[in-house]
Amino acid sequence: MSNYLKPHSSEWFAALEKVNPAQAAQTTQILSFAGRDDVCSICGDDPAADYKLTSEQTTSGIVATLRLCDDCLNIRRNMHGENFVPFIN
Repeated sequence: MSNYLKPHSSEWFAALEKVNPAQAAQTTQILSFAGRDDVCSICGDDPAADYKLTSEQTTSGIVATLRLCDDCLNIRRNMHGENFVPFIN
C-alpha cells in the first residue's frame, strides 16, 4: 500500500527518508533555500500544489505524494509518464 502523506510533513519526510534518502535530503535543502515549505518538492518554485501518484503506478511502501509546480508536474507527466491527481488531505 502506498503512503499518501501530506507533502513536506514530518511523517512524509520520515517515510521518504526510508525509501529514498537522497530525495529527502534534496527536498530538505530546497525548502531551506526557499525559507518555507509551501514550494515545489523538486525545484522550490511557487506556486505549488499537492499531488498523489495514481495507484496503478505506485509500488508498495513508496511515498506517492509530492508538492509540484506546474513545470515540474508537466515534466514528470511528459518525460516520465507519471500520472498525478490533486491530493487533498
